[in-house]
Amino acid sequence: MLNPTLRRLTLLTTLLSCACNQAFADKINADYIMKQSDDRYTGDTQLSESTLTLIDKKGRERVRELKLFGIDKDKVEKSLIFFMSPSDVEGTAYMSFDWEDESKEDDAWLYLPALQKIKRVASSDESGAFMGSDFSYADINGLDYEDFTYRLLKENEQVDGEDCWVIESTPKDKSIIDKTGYTSAQTWVRKDNFMQVKSIIQLEKARKVKYFVARDIEKIQDVWTAKTLQMVTTRNDKKEHASVLKLNNIRYNDKVDESMFDTQAMQRGI
Repeated sequence: MLNPTLRRLTLLTTLLSCACNQAFADKINADYIMKQSDDRYTGDTQLSESTLTLIDKKGRERVRELKLFGIDKDKVEKSLIFFMSPSDVEGTAYMSFDWEDESKEDDAWLYLPALQKIKRVASSDESGAFMGSDFSYADINGLDYEDFTYRLLKENEQVDGEDCWVIESTPKDKSIIDKTGYTSAQTWVRKDNFMQVKSIIQLEKARKVKYFVARDIEKIQDVWTAKTLQMVTTRNDKKEHASVLKLNNIRYNDKVDESMFDTQAMQRGI
């Protein structure tokens, strides 16, 4: 039998453990989960060679080769995508600036070599399809955490054998719906790394629903990375189109030339 002192110490330890667990449980709500997901470390720089496969409802595929560059510095995340092939999109470039300052509007530009013209992508155009894919400009740029309200739907559900929370996201006002095209979404967030691995997204127009999944997840240079991203668009429960983005030769925290994140550099290409 434990002596009185040991009993008191054991009881105190148990109470402290329960208090810590309760404090952690209280903190784990939908807003906290999505904020942790939004703040997840993705490297100071990123480089990859990728393929974007577009699949129509008959299963016919078109493959586009891309090079992606990114840098996170001075309170702004800059990304740049060059289309390398096929010939009808070769030389096309897309660049976006995601500012940490919420009062500052994000910037995006699209260079179309056939027109020899750089087009500024307005926030009102972000719901449009990115280069004919099922990913919107808003998907590519990244949705802003502050634009949505969140609700925890399920505390535990497995995706590919991993425990996840299920979160409902709802735009705070009509302007966010106009910007993203999304009226609501259910998102599965992995508990071990806060990665968003699955979403069912309700669209405002034409009763369409998009299904997103992230696969081939592994840790690369201490950064959790999904090497395959898929988005499928359906209408009335029938598949209309699908897009698969595969990231290859991914490197983090290598030197990236900051001068390339410039509209003139977009025209010069790599």
